[in-house]
Formats: sequence, C-alpha cells, structure tokens
Amino acid sequence: MRTTDPLSTFKIELPRHAIFTVADIAGVGIECQSGCVWLTLDDDPRDLVLEPGERFVGDIHRRVLVSAIEAASIAVSHALPAAMPVPATPGNAGASHPRLFAQGLSPA
Repeated sequence: MRTTDPLSTFKIELPRHAIFTVADIAGVGIECQSGCVWLTLDDDPRDLVLEPGERFVGDIHRRVLVSAIEAASIAVSHALPAAMPVPATPGNAGASHPRLFAQGLSPA
C-alpha cells in the first residue's frame, strides 16, 4: 500500500485555460487526475500533454507551466504549495518551500 506524505503531495483543481507554475520541476511529479493538461518546460523543445492517470517527473532544473486544456485536477508531489509553510525545525524558521514561488494560478 502506498502512503502519501501530506506535506509532499497536494492537489490542485484547474479551471479551463488556467496556468499553474512550478519554478523548478527537478524531482517534482505532476499527475493528471482528471481533464487534460499541457506542460511546457523553459528552454525545452518538448511539449507534453497529460491525460487522466498520466504522470511526468522532472529530471532537470527548469520552470514548467501547467496549462489546463480543459478543467483538470492535478496532483503535485515532492513539493509544497507556496501558501503552505514548511514545519519549523531547528534548521529553518518555517519559511515557504523555495521550489514553488508565489505564482500559483493565473488566468490565461
């Protein structure tokens, strides 16, 4: 049975034509759970379309734009949403995760 750490995976509902940005996709997974999304990586000739059940895991340090071709639901793993603070530990002060900047959703 696979368990998911709630701090490393979150879900996002994207209305049609919405765009979600991940500043650094290296090691981050994007899974399409419903609808259809188009992934565009900076300085990369690949354009990827994900349908329900399909997943992409970044293997290079690049920004990715996730565009909803139609209303979609995605799961983002191994990253934290910018609004969710990292739990405070002796080594940090509970700052937001550096991988995701406060860009989030934007209308297309």
